[in-house]
Amino acid sequence: MKVLHLSTSDGGGGAARGAFWLHRALDAHLDSGMLVQRKVSDDPKVTQYHPALASALARRAERVVRGRLHPAQYFSPAALNLPVQRQVNALRPDVVNLHWVNDGFLSPESLAGIRAPLVWTLRDQWPMTGGCHYAQDCTRFEGECGHCPALGSTRPGDYSRRLHRRKSRAWNRRPLTLVALSHWLADEARRSSLFAGRRTVVIPNALDTAVFRPLGREAARAAPGPLADLGLAAGQRLILFGAMSPLSDTRKGFTELRRAAEVLARRPDAHGLELVVFGPLHGQTPPPMALKTHFLGSVDDDHALATLYAGADLTVMPSLEEAFGKVAMESLACGTPVVCFDSSGPADIVDHRVNGYLARHGDVADLAAGIAFLLDHPQPRALAGAALAKVTAQYTFNRQAQMYSDLYAQVLEEARWAGQPSWPVSGPPVSGPEKTP
Repeated sequence: MKVLHLSTSDGGGGAARGAFWLHRALDAHLDSGMLVQRKVSDDPKVTQYHPALASALARRAERVVRGRLHPAQYFSPAALNLPVQRQVNALRPDVVNLHWVNDGFLSPESLAGIRAPLVWTLRDQWPMTGGCHYAQDCTRFEGECGHCPALGSTRPGDYSRRLHRRKSRAWNRRPLTLVALSHWLADEARRSSLFAGRRTVVIPNALDTAVFRPLGREAARAAPGPLADLGLAAGQRLILFGAMSPLSDTRKGFTELRRAAEVLARRPDAHGLELVVFGPLHGQTPPPMALKTHFLGSVDDDHALATLYAGADLTVMPSLEEAFGKVAMESLACGTPVVCFDSSGPADIVDHRVNGYLARHGDVADLAAGIAFLLDHPQPRALAGAALAKVTAQYTFNRQAQMYSDLYAQVLEEARWAGQPSWPVSGPPVSGPEKTP
C-alpha cells in the first residue's frame, strides 16, 4: 500500500513533527511518503511541492489576506488555490493522509481534486471552522460561521462564512475519514456542521522512546546542554514550561503560569524553586517573574529537549486549548510528571494524581495546587513509573503505525466496495476562492 502524507512542513512546529514522525513510523509497515510545502528534513521520501515560486506566492497571498482581515488570533484564509492535487495525483498514492496543510499550501478546491481515498488527521480545528484554528468559546462552527469573533466581525456574511461554504462544497464531494488526536478534538469535529456524521476515530500522537526516555535527574542536569549552562545549585527544584510561542500565544497559558508562580513564591522553600521556559520569544522581552526564571529560547534538537524534560522535577502545560499535547507526552516519556488543565487534548494524556495533576480549566489557584502536589509528592518514583507505563501503553510508534495501517486498509477496502473511482474524480468542478472584501 502506498500512502502519501500532505503537510505544510516536515519539521518545526508540533503538527509538522507529528506528521513526520508518523510517516517514519509507517515506513516500516508500508510505502509511506510525504509531500510538503517546505522541506526541512533530509528524508529522501519527503518531496517538496513545486514550483517553488508558486508556493512562495501562495504563502505571501495568505499573509496579505490575513493582514487585511485583522484576525485577533491565528486564522488561515486559504486565499490562493494552488493546483497541489496535480502533483498528488501524479504520484498515484493508494491513500492520502492530510495533516496541517495551511500557510497557503492546500485549499478546499485542491483537496476536492485529489483522487485517492482521504484520511485527515485533525491537528487543530481549522478543517471544521470558517478559518480559525481554535474556536475558543465560539460555537458558530456548528452552523455556517459568520459574525466571526476571530476577525472582530459583526457581519453574518463575512469571510469566515464564505470560507466555510467553500469547505462545505469541497468536503461534501469526497468521502473523508477523520482521525482526531484526542477525544476532545473528536467531540469538536462531531459538533461541527462540516464534519457531523463523518466517521471519526481517535489515534494519538506517538514518539521515539529511544530519544525521549528517563536519564536520571542529576545526570540530565550535568549533561552538555542548556541545563548544564544554568549553573544550578545542588537540590534546586526545576519547573519546566515550553511552547512554540510561549509569550505571545495566549492559548499556551503563560499568563496562567505566571500567576501560579506568584502563589508558589509564598512557599517557605520558594528560594529553591526555579522556572525554565523554552521556545522562541520572537523579540519579546520577558516580564518580571515571581520565581527565578530562565528563558532558553528555541530548543530544536530532540535529544536536547529530552534532556530538559529529564532534568526537570515537573512540567507545566497550562494550555487553554490543545489538540493533543505533545509536551505532556514527551515529558511523561522522560519520567517527568505533568500539570495541565482538565480540558482539551492533554486531559487524555495526564492521569490525575497518578502521573500528574489535572487542574480545573483556567483555575490558577488549582494550577498552583497541582504544581505543589507534585513538588511535595512523597513517592516521586511512583509518579515516574506511572508516567512511563502510560507512554508504553499508549504512545509508541508501533502501536500508532498499526492503528493507522489498519485504518488505511479499511478505508481502501470500503472505497473499492463502494466503487469509488480513483481516476478520475466525477462530478462538477468546485468553484474557486472568493475575493477578499
